[in-house]
Amino acid sequence: MPTVEELVYNMILFVFLPLWLVCGGIDYLCHRRTRIEENSGVKESIQHCLMGLQVGIPMFLVIYLEVTVGVLLVCVIFFIWHEITAHRDLVLAEGQRVISVWEQHVHGYLGTIPFFLLMLVLAFNWTTFLDLLQFNWVGKMSFSFRRDPVGPNNYMLWYASSMMFVAIIPYTEELIRCIRYANKNR
Repeated sequence: MPTVEELVYNMILFVFLPLWLVCGGIDYLCHRRTRIEENSGVKESIQHCLMGLQVGIPMFLVIYLEVTVGVLLVCVIFFIWHEITAHRDLVLAEGQRVISVWEQHVHGYLGTIPFFLLMLVLAFNWTTFLDLLQFNWVGKMSFSFRRDPVGPNNYMLWYASSMMFVAIIPYTEELIRCIRYANKNR
């Protein structure tokens, strides 16, 4: 019988991370359907790319590096930055293009999944999180690769490949499409 820790760990790998990817892909399709390039354009598309980095960088750190106070500090800062960017993104898009019910629903997941993942990372690294809160940072800010890889064999290869095709390429295409449209209509 798996432990609760093993179950939660597998939920992170096989539920939350794939769901976040699927929601990002649906969000891209919603932007495409509303012809983002013809309304909120480059400014909004840059926000989308930025939000991907704001979640992707902490995810990379937690997956590949030992979780130290320094890693957790970066994760918390990037989460707060992501929330500010998400707010700015919605303010920018509102009134400039239709934000469908599907897109609004997907935004709920895109906003909450990073929060849940951060909370689970903090729970799995509770003593390190307490050190962060208590400013017990001396000697605990290092960034070094993990001794044990995260996930089963080939998981990260599968996930990175999925991310390339469901998020990185589509959102890059969106940005290029927005830039071309903006340049064509100058």
